[in-house]
Amino acid sequence: MTENQTIENKETKNGRRFNKGYFFLAYVPFAIVMVVQTATTLPGLIIATYDISKSGQPSDLNMLMEIFNKKYALWGYIAYCIICIAIFTPWYIKGFVKKSPAVDYKKALGIKPLALSVGVMLCLCFAVSGVFTAIDIMFPEAMNAYKKLMEISSLGTDMSITIVYGILLGPVTEELCFRGLIFGMLEKSNARPLLFIFIQGLLFGIMHMNLEQGLYALVLGMMLGYIRYRYKTVIITIIAHTIFNFVGTIGANFLARIGMNDTMEMVFGAVAIVAAAGLFVLILKDKGLYLKESEYSKALIGVKDD
Repeated sequence: MTENQTIENKETKNGRRFNKGYFFLAYVPFAIVMVVQTATTLPGLIIATYDISKSGQPSDLNMLMEIFNKKYALWGYIAYCIICIAIFTPWYIKGFVKKSPAVDYKKALGIKPLALSVGVMLCLCFAVSGVFTAIDIMFPEAMNAYKKLMEISSLGTDMSITIVYGILLGPVTEELCFRGLIFGMLEKSNARPLLFIFIQGLLFGIMHMNLEQGLYALVLGMMLGYIRYRYKTVIITIIAHTIFNFVGTIGANFLARIGMNDTMEMVFGAVAIVAAAGLFVLILKDKGLYLKESEYSKALIGVKDD
């Protein structure tokens, strides 16, 4: 029996019940992310539309997104991240760091948790690439929309957007929202761990607003959610998420330049799926205590909520 299970069993004996308030409040950060993302993107799109009309050129979606990405997208992404981080950071610290059992960061951010978490992310990244390559070969039409979407978004092609948003600010913003606030409130609702890990992963997938990205974002979100559950800190998921985005953008471009072909990507993908499963099993079996001992004893008797 793990320490987390011990806490859960003790809480059940103490008569803790499902908290509907926390459960429904968990969807507020998701709504904030969607609203802020729209509010910071829309002005740039409007100005880009005006630029096209002023030039007298015929307007279409490709031209609109090209102008938007060149002139306005980066600033929209930065504004989105800064606003969300400014809202979520004090909310998370006040509600889920100060009012929860203290994390033993020397252990939670030690070699073993970091190696397992980063390893899973690396394997998942190669697995996604291999699966998408296989789908592209077998069902090329099914991937056309996804390819166009990635071209429009400029992630992986525009280095300024890729580095600033995809690698630096984006993971912090998303982890504070999904593995920070949403995860924390669902956990405090006393829902079963598998349920709240799935819900926050599902919301993470929905946020990407397209089926292809949404499906692998669901898997990514659930893996990050379990890492957060096991190691008790959002810091490790920020690191893991950053590695995933880095390898999936800059790393993918590097592999393409050195001549990795479709067959190699699919082989790497197959190996990565097996490796990811193995590493995830090791995380599941990790019985280390990642709360400080004094705080852990308080959690057992229900003095503080985790």
